[in-house]
Amino acid sequence: MFKRIAVHLDDDAACTRRVRAAAQAARDHAATLVGIYTSYLPPQYAYDEGIVPDDVYAVLQRRLTDNRNAARERLQQAAREAGVPVLWRAPEGSPAEALARHARTCDLLVLGQSGEDDPESVVTPYFTESVIMTLGRPVLIIPATGDLPPLGHNILFCWDQGREAARALSDADPVLRRANEVLALSVTSRPVAPAARDDLLDYFSAHGYPIPQRLVRDGHQSDVGRIILECADERGADLVIMGAYGHHRLREWVMGGACSAVLRAATVPVLLSH
Repeated sequence: MFKRIAVHLDDDAACTRRVRAAAQAARDHAATLVGIYTSYLPPQYAYDEGIVPDDVYAVLQRRLTDNRNAARERLQQAAREAGVPVLWRAPEGSPAEALARHARTCDLLVLGQSGEDDPESVVTPYFTESVIMTLGRPVLIIPATGDLPPLGHNILFCWDQGREAARALSDADPVLRRANEVLALSVTSRPVAPAARDDLLDYFSAHGYPIPQRLVRDGHQSDVGRIILECADERGADLVIMGAYGHHRLREWVMGGACSAVLRAATVPVLLSH
């Protein structure tokens, strides 16, 4: 079950959106909301005084303090509206490392899509991917645009019989228990054995989840991300559940892969497990 739900806080434009989504999830699962604020301002000793004078550094520090206070108020307001207990963390250091360090003692981390184009964001290239790869917890990605209905009533579950998909199946237990409908999508260029289909249905039945409708789409590895997004849109899914980065991370980041494609273009929330 989700008893502690963390949400990444920073200064980007989409922060309020994901805080509200995280507070809604905390309410749905009777969980504590844990806000983890990250920023990046190197300590003063890292600057040469001739390059960054004390008065300029003081302005930067005041801005950081103002932004941190504003993020904390957004978190507390969302928690009040949702009626959930809330905790605040504002660690120093590299945003990705600091975020992962505190989120590891939570059951779920809520992140936004890449904010690299937002001048107020601390997100660096591959920030989201780095957190997913190193966290050891499931991550819920909240898209920057699109509607945000209550999550997890109509789920698209991506199943390829691989390790990461199996991890996602286990991590998503609290969500699957609350679901009304589940569509289990497999994208493959080879026939799916009947025994493999039966095993998945038996697993859902044994855990008391809604019995999923099976959908097999023909496609190769390069097609998977596109097909996932198309099916989510066609079926009106409010949540996609999938494994993350089953291939070597460098290959996926450089050449692209299903997870990277979904992270870039998703307009519905995505629950990822690695």
